[in-house]
Amino acid sequence: MAKTALKWVFGIILSVIGFFIAGVVLYGYFVTHKNSLGGLISGVVMGSVAFVPGTILLILAMIDIRKNAFDLRVANILDKYDRITPATLAKKAHASEAKVESSVSRIIGKGLLIVYFDKSTGEFVTQEGRAIAERVIGLIDSKRRTTIEQLTTETGMKADEIKKIVVGMAKRGLFSGTYDWKAGKILSAEAVHLLQKAPKNCPNCGATLSEPPLPGEEIKCDFCGHIVTG
Repeated sequence: MAKTALKWVFGIILSVIGFFIAGVVLYGYFVTHKNSLGGLISGVVMGSVAFVPGTILLILAMIDIRKNAFDLRVANILDKYDRITPATLAKKAHASEAKVESSVSRIIGKGLLIVYFDKSTGEFVTQEGRAIAERVIGLIDSKRRTTIEQLTTETGMKADEIKKIVVGMAKRGLFSGTYDWKAGKILSAEAVHLLQKAPKNCPNCGATLSEPPLPGEEIKCDFCGHIVTG
């Protein structure tokens, strides 16, 4: 939504600037007769430099609005059914299966709805999807600090599925921890709070610890091998 609004704003601004430049040149050419034809062409070209990108942004914004409206329609349909096949969803949304599948991906990314695709039945699942998402967040909260690899092992889900759930739940305000996809690590809200008071340096050699230990954890210093407890 925010990106769409920015496209509207910048599209309007650039279009107005383009019109203004073109208008000034046209006025100068046709009213004062001080500009040459070459000057008129140059002015129009200069106006187009702002007007064309502005128009493109406005068109993209309108496309986004149509997509957002369609996504909301699909989300409302999904919310009415615990389970629904892509074909049935496409029929109810009056669109192709490819279009509704793309919409579902956007819905998950936006955090509008927690949706899980059951490969065994070939159905989109919402109620069970919410339960799965809550289970993943529950595991993160119980472990406080975990990794994508650990979660995939325990849940049998793919890394991308875990990421979508975490991001989706965060957008819905149901997960307030942090995540680092490059490192593959996830911290619960409690862990984030506890890390503020966790020891940052080894008490034996003073070296910076790679991972400050949380209460109940033990971390081995990479430099001297000393075991640091949280």
